Amino acid sequence: MGFVRKTPAGTFRACWRDPAGGQKSKSFRTKREAVAFLTEVESGLNRGTYVNPHAGRTRFGDFAQQWLATRAVEARTTERTVSMLRTHVLPKWGDWPLGKVDFMSVQEWVTGLGRDLAPTTVAKCYQLLSMILRTAVQARLIATNPAEGVKLPRDRSRDVKPVTISREDFFGRLLPAVPPRHRAIVSAAAGAGLRWGECAGLTWSSVDLDRALLRVVQVAEETHGGIVLRPYPKSRAGVRSVPLPGFLLAALRELHTDADDPDPRTLVFRDRVGRPLRRSNFRRRIWLPSLVRAGLLGQVANTGPHRYRAVWPDREGIEWSAEFTTEREAVACVAAKAAGGMRFHDLRHAYATWLVTDGVPINLVQRVMGHEQASTTLNRYTHTPADYAARVLDAFDGSAASLLPPAAETPSLGGLDGRENDL
Repeated sequence: MGFVRKTPAGTFRACWRDPAGGQKSKSFRTKREAVAFLTEVESGLNRGTYVNPHAGRTRFGDFAQQWLATRAVEARTTERTVSMLRTHVLPKWGDWPLGKVDFMSVQEWVTGLGRDLAPTTVAKCYQLLSMILRTAVQARLIATNPAEGVKLPRDRSRDVKPVTISREDFFGRLLPAVPPRHRAIVSAAAGAGLRWGECAGLTWSSVDLDRALLRVVQVAEETHGGIVLRPYPKSRAGVRSVPLPGFLLAALRELHTDADDPDPRTLVFRDRVGRPLRRSNFRRRIWLPSLVRAGLLGQVANTGPHRYRAVWPDREGIEWSAEFTTEREAVACVAAKAAGGMRFHDLRHAYATWLVTDGVPINLVQRVMGHEQASTTLNRYTHTPADYAARVLDAFDGSAASLLPPAAETPSLGGLDGRENDL
């Protein structure tokens, strides 16, 4: 049991023993404060939730480094975490004792970040801070996580739905606009629902052209040091077999022939010197110009001999234009300056939507998409088609036509003694 004694200086010292048997004490101005504190300490000892009141003196920055050293995550995740700590978290909290971090200070920090950073970035900074503080609670350095309940700025980007291209536009506009040697990777996203990393990490050993099947077993992950091939996908459900539709099978056969019977360990999609594709380079050099040529991003029009007019919207929705002497220059301008447009990942959204719209059971769509939960497939990767109203009416009208009696047998209100107007 602990006790309270008065000191020669006139203060009151609460004394107790920690779980290891060590003597601890803390001084207070009044006896009431000392007794209240000691009661709380003894309650924590009895419940097994005791926290050394002096442990909170550990600096946040020191504990963050210790926390970072104990994490077992992917190299790219570590890079992003270190960058965020150095840029946004440690400048504010590095010198703070853990026990001094309080709810209002965290809320003020989050609100301040929201004035300069995107909501998604603010959320990631907050999540990192909260994760470290939660670990400090588990390490019995602080009693509670002061970041719990902090209100984050609303992420309005989540209100913007992904672009779901129709099959008519994909085959009639987008695919023909993609350079021939890159049509296979675009087809892999739209015809097999592969993520970018799964496309970039695909080897010929995982492609069975005879059975029209590919197997997702590894992904390419971009880091500051280069591209790393990770021998497992995003989740356990990500390891999957996906059937190849005809257009994708034909594109892969052509790529295989051009590669002159490649080694099974060779990447299917590579740059011109055989290295893994970089997402940023592909987006800038191939994807965005293809969208422009397909008429899916901005507009390029031939206005006369050696004259091309480029038109594009900025992030505020304001339309800009410029004149060029070659179509290539006009396309490059729109690709570099236009805001919005489809993402490569939107082809994966389209793939799932096409399957669901065609009546493929959701559990099968979940399987080929590599999701652990069917709710993920329904909530994130399926979208309402533009002709949804007509589809709903067709479904009801088709079944109703076979169930309703013929029109001649349908009773009329006129048989109710002429009293139909009284109803």
